[in-house]
Amino acid sequence: MAHKNVTPIPGRTLSPQGGSGEQFHADRARHSFGAVYARGVARLRLHPESQFLILAAAVGAAGALGNAVFRKAIRLSQHVFEGGTNDLVHRMAPELTPVLIVMVPFLGGAVIGVMSRLLREDVGGYAMPSFLAAVHAPGIGLRLRSMLWRTLAAIVTLGSGGSAGVEGPVATMGGGIGAWIARRLHFAGERLRVMVACGSSAAIAAAYGAPIAGVFFTQEIVLAGNYELHNFVRVVMASGAATIVSRALQGDEPVFHVPTFTLSSPLEFAGYLILGVWCGLVGAAFAKCFFLAQRTFARSRFPPILRPAIGGLLVGSIAVASPGVLGDGADLMQQFVALTDHPGGQYVLLVLGLLIAKIVATSLTIGSGGGGGVFGPALLLGACLGVCVGSTFQQVLPEVSGPPGQYAMIGMGALLAATARAPLTALFLVFEMTGSSSNSVLPALLAIASAVYVARRLERHSIDERSLSELGIRLNPRRESAVLRELSVEDAMERTIARVPGDLPAPHLQRYVSESTRDTFIVEDARGDFIGMLSLEDLRQLDRETAKHLGSLAIACDLARRDVQRAFPDESLADAVARMELSGQRALPVMDRERAQRVVGVLEQRHVLTAYLRAANLSKPGAAPADALT
Repeated sequence: MAHKNVTPIPGRTLSPQGGSGEQFHADRARHSFGAVYARGVARLRLHPESQFLILAAAVGAAGALGNAVFRKAIRLSQHVFEGGTNDLVHRMAPELTPVLIVMVPFLGGAVIGVMSRLLREDVGGYAMPSFLAAVHAPGIGLRLRSMLWRTLAAIVTLGSGGSAGVEGPVATMGGGIGAWIARRLHFAGERLRVMVACGSSAAIAAAYGAPIAGVFFTQEIVLAGNYELHNFVRVVMASGAATIVSRALQGDEPVFHVPTFTLSSPLEFAGYLILGVWCGLVGAAFAKCFFLAQRTFARSRFPPILRPAIGGLLVGSIAVASPGVLGDGADLMQQFVALTDHPGGQYVLLVLGLLIAKIVATSLTIGSGGGGGVFGPALLLGACLGVCVGSTFQQVLPEVSGPPGQYAMIGMGALLAATARAPLTALFLVFEMTGSSSNSVLPALLAIASAVYVARRLERHSIDERSLSELGIRLNPRRESAVLRELSVEDAMERTIARVPGDLPAPHLQRYVSESTRDTFIVEDARGDFIGMLSLEDLRQLDRETAKHLGSLAIACDLARRDVQRAFPDESLADAVARMELSGQRALPVMDRERAQRVVGVLEQRHVLTAYLRAANLSKPGAAPADALT
């Protein structure tokens, strides 16, 4: 049968088994995750917002379970690295304990280097910036596979004593869970972004036992200050569900146990204000050291596979003199916040040395390619600084100064705020982790406000913002919207189009697609009028054997999607992006205004991001290419 004589049947394809394509795809779709969910909510007859809240709670529960698995994996990693190496060293030479301290972080870094080489992608480093870039890029490009590998890298780093925190890996993991569930339900655009935010909030709430801090972490950092009420309610639902599940698994005790907070005199507020100033200074210094280490390793001649191991070797060497730099420092923080009396000058000097060593060790761990976040190290730095300032005040003015442990607790929140530029997150995180009383609210506010002010004067951007600016991304939703509204579709669209004749048989179509570098294909009739659109996702089941079996029984116009959203060259790019996100399409055909069925271009998500970066003057040498974020 000549393919020219085949009459196209809109929306109809044939399966590899020779049956109707409609039946073939219908059978698969009927049992999909999204279809089962749709049938369930249809029977319950729930309002759409109620459905979303139920989904948010489910994402929250999944995030809490993910955090529990993550914590257990870290303990297993510690047993493998520390326990195994400890047995080996003590059997061979018991006096070589310093060698053991150096070897464990070195081995962890070596494992991460090998993982990066085998997977051919960067699995280590500070994960939050790339996560935030993917969330805020036009069309979310979160890949669950990459997130799982990054989480594994963080498990190896933390298990082998690397100086890092857990917030980056768990937030990324929770966001990945939210994105996976959203995609199974065919969510796109804002709904997908909110599901990612729910997952991140849930994971942070479960990791620190802090539901309110989890909510504000999402609002201040993940959503970049987007306080829309309906989104806020959804995130609260996810965080609450995660906390319930987490407490059912791990108990209801706060992370740290602290004495009752008391204020000895109104003059003590001056001490907390000074503590905040010091936290701002140290927070800015931490950020500068952090980026110096990243630049140094990036410019070094060491092969990428060796850099994490070299970083681990240096961290282990520091740990020989100051063992407290290893891990996230939770045990030391508990010790510091429980101090009630002046511990002595020698102790304060040791704590000051730990503070400096921790800044360097964290910068080396993450800068060299180890996985992890910065919340844990920032909290420990704040506790160290609080002990130093509190002990000094107690020594100089014992009548008007409280115990050093109180300064340690307030210092944790102040230095975290100076580092992350998320004051509400820091405030509630410390309160919920310590179960502190309302007496500490005003001292904490004074310290956090002064810390953020000083840090901003010395270092304009937070660690997250600085990393994103180097990728060419600035988290300012209003600015992004304004830039996109000033651009037209014509400014961003791809004019070179992959055109496919509507009567092209399946074998020829499969061969053409496999040899093409394009992601989107426009199907046209003999007059050049638009019939439909094909993407690589649509054609993923059309392998060579299937196409050969179908032969000329299936042609391009049978496979094309016809009911697609379209764009026009002269319309606002912001309007086209909104249509793209609402429809869930990754590309839009751009139609001629005068000849409505004539395609003049294709607009894909990567084209939008490239146009935005160019218009916002953010592209620069060394910045990530636009398609690296989608």
